[in-house]
Amino acid sequence: MLSLLFRFGKRTLSFSLLLSVVISLEALAQSTPLKIMPLGNSITQGDMEYVSYRYPLWQKLIDAGLNFEFVGSHTENNGGTPSFATYKGQTFSNRNEGHWGWTTDQVLYGRDGKGNIGQWARAYKPDIVLMHLGTNDMFLSHDIDETVEELKAVIRTIKTESPEATIFIAKLIPAYDQRVGPTAAQNIERLNERIELLAAGQNELYPPVILVDQNTGFNARQGADTYDGVHPNTSGMEKMAQRWFDAIMDEIIIPLPVELQSFKGMATKNGTRLSWTTASEQDNHYFEVQRSQDIKNFEPIGRVDGAGTTSLSRTYTFDDNEAPAGTNYYRLRQVDFDGTASLSAVVAVDLARAEIENMQVYPTRTQGDPVTLEMWALQPNEKFNIAIYTLDGKLISSFEAEADGQGNYSSSINPSDLKEAALYLVRATLTNRVFLRHLLVDL
Repeated sequence: MLSLLFRFGKRTLSFSLLLSVVISLEALAQSTPLKIMPLGNSITQGDMEYVSYRYPLWQKLIDAGLNFEFVGSHTENNGGTPSFATYKGQTFSNRNEGHWGWTTDQVLYGRDGKGNIGQWARAYKPDIVLMHLGTNDMFLSHDIDETVEELKAVIRTIKTESPEATIFIAKLIPAYDQRVGPTAAQNIERLNERIELLAAGQNELYPPVILVDQNTGFNARQGADTYDGVHPNTSGMEKMAQRWFDAIMDEIIIPLPVELQSFKGMATKNGTRLSWTTASEQDNHYFEVQRSQDIKNFEPIGRVDGAGTTSLSRTYTFDDNEAPAGTNYYRLRQVDFDGTASLSAVVAVDLARAEIENMQVYPTRTQGDPVTLEMWALQPNEKFNIAIYTLDGKLISSFEAEADGQGNYSSSINPSDLKEAALYLVRATLTNRVFLRHLLVDL
């Protein structure tokens, strides 16, 4: 029987040259909740009917077993306080810093005597800030350069008042051009390009700013993922919650090496690749891989044999090359030889990501098994450099690479070549852009 246990970790950092990334973890006592501050405007605050992504995110974090709390000065939505159902014996506090109608400069300096980001960060000392900010600036035709500088100032202010906070900054969800006008909709996309560059340029911070793509795969059309072309409906809230959840779990929470160690999915050019790792197994007959498109009704799509009983770590993969377009949800049904079964947590994979330029290193933690480095949606036959560094900036290996004719690239990293157990940084340097991923090696 397999079970999934988590250690809750809070990032500490090491810096050297340009390699200032969040790359080491220290335990956060389970008696100390991780403080999460949702920060933004009406999309973050929500109203009486569509309560924002915060409630489904809260449920997902509870399901993951995370010891956390939302913090902020707000306890109401626009129009009042909705009736939030209790979940697994817990009550939703509704605390946040989502301010209906506010622009970035108002979050920075305050409005109507209701405080500002400096006051909130100083009062609540968040460990994590979920920042979705800038939409109203584009609706009001604010200068994009000025908005970017204000976003930087918000980040600096948070770091001044809560230096160890990890800031997740969102590429904004789109707006429906027939609702807000083509200029405003286009300016959101232009601002998103700048936000992506802003996040990439903040790696010298402690900890760095982490980009979360809330834009890709979000359909702003009324009745699709929004109820009015701007604000998320139930579908949109779920999509936003899943993106924040994935980011938090990927960047903050590292599974303990206790039985089922990790379970992840990624979009590829051929469909979906699932990977999971066990630290130990007892009477493990097989894994049944299940897929759903509505997160409610799961169907089996494949089977992977288990290792029986072993104390050694094992890594498994499964390729779903028939995955339909859109967001697919996966889980594992692990079955013992006596027929006893248990279900894993659910992971979501959006196949639209396969069209977005990205880099993946998986598994992100290994005890000696080969690691796959994969990039996709590059320029056809584009050349670039791959380098692996230690935390103190020592170059371990470096090599030239080239994408194939479709703009994709895949290679293997042999952990034994890295010489010692440590946390490493894998860096891909391309023309005018850099990708950074971390790899934890337990030899």
